[in-house]
Amino acid sequence: MRIALALPLLFATAPALADACLDEVRGLYLDEGGPFDPTFEVPHEKVTIQRAPDGTETPVVTARWQAADQVISQLPSGSYMLLWGQDFYQGASWDGPWEDTGSDNPYDAVDYAREMNASAAANLSDAQCDGTVDFEGRALVRYRYHVRTETGAGSWWESDTTLYVDPETNRTAIMEERGLMESWAPEPKDSVKITTVDYDVDFTLAAPGG
Repeated sequence: MRIALALPLLFATAPALADACLDEVRGLYLDEGGPFDPTFEVPHEKVTIQRAPDGTETPVVTARWQAADQVISQLPSGSYMLLWGQDFYQGASWDGPWEDTGSDNPYDAVDYAREMNASAAANLSDAQCDGTVDFEGRALVRYRYHVRTETGAGSWWESDTTLYVDPETNRTAIMEERGLMESWAPEPKDSVKITTVDYDVDFTLAAPGG
């Protein structure tokens, strides 16, 4: 009798917990001061790699962020790209010298990031909130979910994402994307795209020619 009475309660509680978790993950993208808030202006470095099933790692990009519109990216080719405001520059090192590419970013960086966050939040599913876990000796909060981000003009990407957040700072520590599909390469990848974020960095980006 006790088991029979408990079963309806369990079935009623599970959807409620799932909905609460989904709302929590949406908040990661939408909340002011959340892990994806584009106005977060503490300098940090993001290192992104692809890890193949055999463990081989291939660099994708290393980016130093001072603000959403002040970013230097080191590409696998060894070249560097600087976004300053809405202008793109290319150079041969972290310090330039910088040459204007003639290409402009047609979007305000913060507004564009918020639009992408809103798209991701609207296309979330299968959310799991695992709480604090041990990740290589670090106590991090883990979230797992499927997300699709639509950028407009038929462009999109989606993946099964595992996100690790530092509970002390509420900032992203590590993001893993599995089964990544992109509109320009729609077949699921068997590699894992891993982005690691480091806030213990010492750099200052300056305006080109400044």
